[in-house]
Formats: sequence, C-alpha cells, structure tokens
Amino acid sequence: MEVNGVSIEKYADLCAMMANTAGDVNKENSIAEANGVSTADWAAAKAGFTAKMSDPSDMGKTAMAFMPLFQQAQAKARGGAEPGSLEDFAVIHAEMALLKDPADSTKQIDFMQVLKNHNYTHPKWIEMETYWTPIVAADSKLPLEMQKRFDPAQSMKYAAMIQKESDRISGIVR
Repeated sequence: MEVNGVSIEKYADLCAMMANTAGDVNKENSIAEANGVSTADWAAAKAGFTAKMSDPSDMGKTAMAFMPLFQQAQAKARGGAEPGSLEDFAVIHAEMALLKDPADSTKQIDFMQVLKNHNYTHPKWIEMETYWTPIVAADSKLPLEMQKRFDPAQSMKYAAMIQKESDRISGIVR
C-alpha cells in the first residue's frame, strides 16, 4: 500500500518521528525531507492515508494495517522502553473517568486537563494507551497481534491500581 511513493511502513515511521511536532507543518516537512520524502510527497501521503483511514468503505483495513507498524515505529523511537509506567496509566485513567469538573461538579473533568496535570501531551497519551490497553484488557475486537500482548498478571496489577485510585478519588480508605 502506497501513496505518492510513500509506503504505509514509511508513513508509520514518519508519523512516529513527528509525534512531538504538534501539527507544525514546517517541522513535519523537515522530518520528511531528512528521511528522503519530499514536501509534496509527504503532503500527498498524509492526505491520502488519512482519507483511506477515514473512509467507511475501507472498513478499517488501512487503519488495521497502519497501527501495528506505527506502534513498532514508536517502540523503536523509544528504544523499546515503555511510553509511560503502568502506574501513570492507571492514575490518569481513573482520574479521567472519575474526577469532576472543578467549575461544575455535575460534569466530568476535561481529559485534556488531566493529561496536563500529569505533564502528558495528547499524542503521548495515545501512545501510552495503545501500548498498555492490549496488555491489561482482554479484547477480542483487537487485531490478533495485539490480543497476543494480553498479560493476565499485568491485568490484575492494573485492576488493583485502578481500585486504589478509585478509592483515593472517592475519598474511601480501605
């Protein structure tokens, strides 16, 4: 699968390298050019792959092909390290689900505020979420390759952490 000479593998690699550009086109173009992809080809590939992944008639095929490649590229960029600890993942998840908006206690807190409170950007959170979710949550809807990452011991550890954070947030001490 290719758009303007950019394979889906190359696209995934470039996307991982661009994770911290915050959508700055000049930074993205510099990274693309430094990796052998012209500005025009990058713009076409980005538009083309985005359109394919958004197209209902594609039925998620392009996205399903892209995600494992993107995750591999992210892991390579991190040197194989975790994108964040399981503890951080549990704390942030619990706060997103349970904290109320300080200005209106009838509403849930804005998840972006939770991320900001923990010094995470949205792209870094997505990276952490796609890393940890298959490990701690058995989900038959995930691609088989991701299902293989499920770890029952980590799942139990995560469940205990979520309970602890839920108790903390709700003010209950066990």
